[in-house]
Amino acid sequence: MREMAGMRDFWKAQVEIERFLSLEARLLEQNRFDEWIDLFTDDVHYVMPVRESVEPAATGGAAAHSTGFALFDDDKRSLELRARRIETGLAHAEIPLSVTQRLITNVLVEDSDVAGEYMVGSNFLVYQERRGRHSHTFIGSRRDRFVMVGQKWKIDYREISLAQTVMPATISIFF
Repeated sequence: MREMAGMRDFWKAQVEIERFLSLEARLLEQNRFDEWIDLFTDDVHYVMPVRESVEPAATGGAAAHSTGFALFDDDKRSLELRARRIETGLAHAEIPLSVTQRLITNVLVEDSDVAGEYMVGSNFLVYQERRGRHSHTFIGSRRDRFVMVGQKWKIDYREISLAQTVMPATISIFF
């Protein structure tokens, strides 16, 4: 009987986390950065390593991530500072604010070795339009660690992997 209860908890977490990711996308699309930042733990690590294109023989056919450089390597404080910069109008790339749409898909929740913690993989497509003239589409995947804080899910780790290696001049949005 205990195994059945564990499965119910797992499927409940799956549904709650999928809804969480949809809410997160909506908050970012509506530029509700304070609410978005509250979705993370105080000790979050939010990182987007640089993906390098290297010869297949060197990586066994897979794309390699840089071991020393990341486009983003943030904690909660630096996420807050980036959001404030956008809101104050000091981020030139975000004047006026970009219009974005996010599709989050292929959400896979996996058990962790720690009770009340799940590893979550997802894919995303983010469309960004700047000033009604320039647009970029970002495609990639994320690896998140979800933990229960009080009665709420929060993310305490996010690693973002973009599919493309050629980037626009600036990346001023959150993934």
